[in-house]
Amino acid sequence: MNRMCIAVLACMAALQARAQDGVALAGIEGSNATHSAYLGTVRPLAGSGLGKGWVQRYWLDYTRYRYEKTPVQDIDASVVGAEVALGYQDSSESGWWSAYVGGRYGNTRLSPDDPANEDRGGDFSAKLQFEGETALSPGWRINGIVSHVVAHSSYWARVRLEHWLGDGLRVGPEFVAQGDPLYHLHKIGVYVGGIRLGEAAALTVKLGASKLSAERTGAYAGVEWYMPY
Repeated sequence: MNRMCIAVLACMAALQARAQDGVALAGIEGSNATHSAYLGTVRPLAGSGLGKGWVQRYWLDYTRYRYEKTPVQDIDASVVGAEVALGYQDSSESGWWSAYVGGRYGNTRLSPDDPANEDRGGDFSAKLQFEGETALSPGWRINGIVSHVVAHSSYWARVRLEHWLGDGLRVGPEFVAQGDPLYHLHKIGVYVGGIRLGEAAALTVKLGASKLSAERTGAYAGVEWYMPY
C-alpha cells in the first residue's frame, strides 16, 4: 500500500499543471462525544475541468472521539490528518461521480495512553474514496460518499436525500456511519444546503442525533462551506 501511495504522489507531481478553476471546502461539526473539522480543495489537472476528467485533491482535517477500553475506562483520541489524492470525475444532466486514490498522513494522540492501540502516533496510509449523485425524479436527488483508510481499517460514509427548492437551495435527511475497529458512530439528521453567501459561496447547516458505540444518544450540529474559485 505504501508503494501505491508513492506511485500516486509521483503521478500527481508529473501531471501537476496550472489549473483553470477549483473549489474550496471547509466544515466543522460537534456532538457530545465527537468533534471534527476539515479544510480542502479540489482542482482539475491540465486538459480537464471540474466534473469532467482528472483532478487533484488536498485535504486537512481534525477529529476527536472517545472509545471504551474497558467498562471502567474511556480513551479520548484526537487525530490530525493531511491527504493528497488523484481523482477522476464525470458528470451528466442526471448526476455525477468522483473516484480518488491517494495518501494520508495521520497523527493520533490518546489520553490516557493506550499502548494496545495500533493507530497511536503518526503513520502514512493509502486512502480510497468514492462520491456520486443521481436524480431520482424531478426535484429529488440522492448522493453519497464513502471513504476507507486502508492501514487503519477506518471508514466514513454518508447518504443524503435531496429535495431541490430552486435557486440551488435543497433540504433533506442525511445518514452517516463512521469508525474503525475501536469505535463506531452513527448519525441521522436533516440539513439545509445551498444557502448563498455572496455570488459564489454557499453554506450547508445540519442538525440531528448521534450515537457513539456505548455512549448515550446525543445531538450533533454542523456547518459546511463551499466556494468555487
